[in-house]
Amino acid sequence: METASAARPGQVDIWRICLARERPLHLTGAELERASRFHFEADRWHWSRAHSALRTILSRYTGIGPLDLEFQIGEHGKPALENPAAPHFNLSHSGDWALDVERIRENVDIAALLRRLSETDLPENRDACFRRWAHREARSKAHGGPLMIMPPSDTYSADVEMDARYVAAVALIGRSPSTRYYSE
Repeated sequence: METASAARPGQVDIWRICLARERPLHLTGAELERASRFHFEADRWHWSRAHSALRTILSRYTGIGPLDLEFQIGEHGKPALENPAAPHFNLSHSGDWALDVERIRENVDIAALLRRLSETDLPENRDACFRRWAHREARSKAHGGPLMIMPPSDTYSADVEMDARYVAAVALIGRSPSTRYYSE
């Protein structure tokens, strides 16, 4: 088990979590109830494994047991730990991976979605458009704001190393992120 150490300013720890692998579940009763509402079993397992891994990882940073962590949800759905001194985090999952990630899909006109978000000067390449989407989403999540509103200009994003079928990004407010990678 890897142990996370305190990050320096601008340092972002990226935890790549393979959701295809079985793992111990650390879910509250409310989370188990929410997981049970997924129609497809694969979606239920991905959600359960992602949230269990999140609790495990945050436990390493805080020293609080995974099931003892208490979350609050911001105005636009951004989760945070109840303790204001706790680390900031985000969880996103797509396909078999959990982080700020987007699976590149042939059947999605990502350029059209970006245009609806008032993104301009779009790249011609489909993969580059997916990368732009991942950066937009990461910047919006950093502020805890809605995706439909352009994130403030003081938000900086960077690519996250991923499998070639995926794109991912991370963002910070006020400085460019530098990354450390972990796997769970």
